Parts: sequence; C-alpha cells; structure tokens
Amino acid sequence: MRPRKSPAPTKDAGPSPSSAPVGWTDRALLTLALVAGIAVTAAGEWELARQVGIAPVVAPLLAVVIDVYVIAAVRAGQGRDVVAALAMMGGAQVAAHLLSTRHIGSSVALVAAVSLVAPVVIWRVHALAGAGKSVVIQRTPEPTVNVSRASTPPWKPAMTKWPPAFQPPAVGPVKAALTSRPKVVTAHVSPEPEEAAKSPQKPQAEEVVRRLYDELGGKRPGTGHIRDALKAAGLPCSDGTCRETRKRVEAKEPELKALPPA
Repeated sequence: MRPRKSPAPTKDAGPSPSSAPVGWTDRALLTLALVAGIAVTAAGEWELARQVGIAPVVAPLLAVVIDVYVIAAVRAGQGRDVVAALAMMGGAQVAAHLLSTRHIGSSVALVAAVSLVAPVVIWRVHALAGAGKSVVIQRTPEPTVNVSRASTPPWKPAMTKWPPAFQPPAVGPVKAALTSRPKVVTAHVSPEPEEAAKSPQKPQAEEVVRRLYDELGGKRPGTGHIRDALKAAGLPCSDGTCRETRKRVEAKEPELKALPPA
C-alpha cells in the first residue's frame, strides 16, 4: 500500500501560487474580509431563523452553520461546494431582507428550505473533511518463481521404512531411600490475655442515657441530646460513644427503640 503521488512540476512551469509566502498585509486583509463578511451576514441569518419560527435561543446557530460551510468549502478548494455555500449565504441574506421589508411572508417553501440548511451543511462539511486526504492504492504483489530450482525436487534425507526399535537404557538396582529424621520445632505460645476489665464509666453513661428517655417525655433521644448529657456528667461524649451507649440501653429494654424520636 502506498499513497498516490501528484505529477512533478516541470522546470518551465514557474512557482506555484500556493507556494508563494503570504505577507502580513495579505493576512490582515484576509482576516478583515472574513470577520467583516461574517459579521454582516450573521445578522441577516439570525433574523431569518427567527422569522421562520426557530427558537430565539438557537437562532444564532443558523449563522454559525452557514459560515462554517463557507469556510470549509473555501479551505478545501472544492469549486462546487464554494458556489453552493456562497449561494446559500446569499440566499439567506436576500430572504432575510425581503422578510424584514414585508415583500414576502413565511411561506411553506421558505420554512422547508431553512430547515434543510443544517442537515445539508453537516453532510457537506463531513465530506469536505476527507477531501484532502491522500488516496491509497492497494496492489497485489506478483508471485515470484525461482527458475533455477523449479525442476529440482526438494532434498530429503534417506531413511529406512521402519525405524529401529527403541532400546531402553540399563537400570541398576533400586536402593532403599534414606528416611530423614523429622525435625521437631517447639513454638512458644503466650497465654491468652485476660479479659479487660469493664470500664466503670459505661454503667454511669448508661444511667445518664436511660434518664434521658424519661426527661424527654417518653421520646427517643438523639445523638445531640446524649452528647450534651454525657458532657454535663463529665463522661466521654464522642458520636460513636453516644450511639454505642444508646445501643446498650435499648438492648436491655427493647421497647425503648420503638419510641418516637425527640
């Protein structure tokens, strides 16, 4: 696979117009013409989109669609697309001015034509995006034949019809395997740790939390109530301690868990 090459220019053909360097003056003029042209035509295309019923939020996108098509066609150098893009831009300007001066109305044909602008531009811009890519030609390689050895059969080693029988190697007497003495490993295991003594603060915390159920009028205290009560009693009052203390109290009296929250 190899890309198709364009024919080489002759010596007398002269320099190519595209190879000539572009000065800053030319670049400034090109940029000015592009910006001014888009600014002038965008207002008319926006008004045309609003007149045919396109939502005001997306109406400016009609101008973007047409301008993108014009720029893509000019950069790709496709003559038919350049003519079609400029005709689309000019037609949009004419229709917008005729609508604004009330010479024509929003007919069915005009609405249909404006509605088809976006799909056509999407199709043509995608087609122009691949117009400048090189065309790849795939050629099938020709088969090669070795003429010098075409009539000579391949060499094969001479061998008998039946191979000789396999002779197993001689095996000596089997000796009894030596049994190794097992190694005894003594592990020192520390005795089980004694159960940690219960904290004397837990019963006090449970009493404080149990009193909250009565002080709140038969309602289930929240974490904030428990924290304030434990803090006032000088006991640990983290969120985890509050929840665990309430859990122990309700485990002793399960009916407390069904009370409404405070």
